[in-house]
Amino acid sequence: MAASVIVIGAGAAGLAAARRLHEAGAAVTVLEARQRIGGRIHTDHSFAPTPIELGAELIHGEGAVTHQLLQAAGLTVAEVDRYGGLRWSAGGPAQPLAALPAPLRELIQELYAAYHGLAELDVSADRSLADELRARGLGPDELAIADVLLAQTCCASIEQLSCADLARELRADHAGRLEFRPIGGYGPLIAWLARDLSLVLGAPAQVVRHGPRGVTVEAGGRTYSAERCIIALPVSVLAAGSIRFDPPLSPTKRDAIAAFATEPATKLFFRFDRVRWDAGLAYMAHSGLFARWWTPAHHRPDVPLLCCYVTAERARTVDALSDAELLDQALAELARLLGEPGIAAGCVAWRRAAWATDPFALGGYAHLPPGSAAARPVLAAPEGERLFFAGEATAYDTNPQTVHGAIESGWRAAAEALAYDS
Repeated sequence: MAASVIVIGAGAAGLAAARRLHEAGAAVTVLEARQRIGGRIHTDHSFAPTPIELGAELIHGEGAVTHQLLQAAGLTVAEVDRYGGLRWSAGGPAQPLAALPAPLRELIQELYAAYHGLAELDVSADRSLADELRARGLGPDELAIADVLLAQTCCASIEQLSCADLARELRADHAGRLEFRPIGGYGPLIAWLARDLSLVLGAPAQVVRHGPRGVTVEAGGRTYSAERCIIALPVSVLAAGSIRFDPPLSPTKRDAIAAFATEPATKLFFRFDRVRWDAGLAYMAHSGLFARWWTPAHHRPDVPLLCCYVTAERARTVDALSDAELLDQALAELARLLGEPGIAAGCVAWRRAAWATDPFALGGYAHLPPGSAAARPVLAAPEGERLFFAGEATAYDTNPQTVHGAIESGWRAAAEALAYDS
C-alpha cells in the first residue's frame, strides 16, 4: 500500500521531497503558507527585461545537483565568475584584484585561503571565524574585510560563525566552487518540481499532531491526515513557535532548533537608464553599509541592472532606513564604487526585498554560532517514525545555505519517510 505523506513547506526542500515521494508512488499533499510556491526562492518578472531573484539566485558549484534537475527540466544556465572577477574598493572605485596594491591583494587571497583551509583544522575546540583569523594575526581592519567577503555571504557576523560548522561543510562539499545562474531564474525549475503535485496554498500549518496512528496537520482552517509528515520550513519559523506540536518535540530536537541563529537578509535592485559600467563587471564589494554588489543579468550585459545584497547587522540597518534614505545612501556608495558621480540621476527604478519582514521566512538562511555545530544533524534527524525534517539548515552532509543543499535535504527526508513501515 502506498504511503501517505504531508509535506509542510513548498520551498526547494519541500518540493524536492514531494517530487521524490510522488515518483515513489506515495500519496503526497504539500501545504504552503504563502499564496505562491518557492519559499525563499522568488523569481520576479515585473521589474526588468530579465527576471530578478528576490531570494536565492545562484547555483553554487559545477557539481551541484541543481544542474541535473535543470537539465531534466530542459533549462539552461550561464556561468558567472563572481569571485575570480571580484573588485574591491578601499575608498575609491572598485578595482580588480590584480590592480589592487600588493598588500591588499595578498590579504584578500590570504582570507580566502584561510577560509578554505578550515577543512584541515582540528576544530574540536570550536571558536568563531573572527577568533580563528585573530589567531592568525589579523587585526580589526583585516577582519572588516573578512566580514564582507567571508561572513556576509553566510548571512552572519564574522563573530558568530562556528569554525567547526564551516569545516564540516567544507569537508562535505561535493558541489565545487564555480557559480552559475539559471537562465530565466529559479522560478521555472520550482514550477517543474511542483508539476502534478497536490498543492494547497494559503495554508499555514498551526498544529501538528503525531502518534502511533499517523499525523494530522491543522492548516488554513482545515485538517489534513497522513501516515507521515515532512517539515520543510526555515528553522527560524520553527524557533518562533509558529507551529504547535502535539506531543511536543523532544528536548533534544527543541535544543537543536534553538541553537540556530537567523539574521536579516535584504536584496536591493536598481535599474538605470543605460549601462553605466563596463561589460566585465560581475561582483564588487567594500566595507561600507551597502557592501556587496553584482550584475544579476551578467549574461545580458545590455541590461542596466544592479543588485546589492546585505545581511546580518547591515541588513538590520538598511531595513530601518526610509525609502528616501536608502536610495540616497545606496546610490552615493555605488557612485564611489563605480567612479560614476552622476549615476543617481540615471536610476529609473528600484526595489527592496527584506526577508526579515516575511513572516514565513523571518530572515535569510540560518547559521550556527560557535559551540553549536552538533545541532545540524540533530535538526535533520527524524522524530520518531512520523516526523521528518528537511530544509537548508538540516543539510549537514552537503552545503547548507544553498538551493542544492535544500534539495538534497528534501531527498534525504523523503528516503527516510519511505523507509518506515506504517
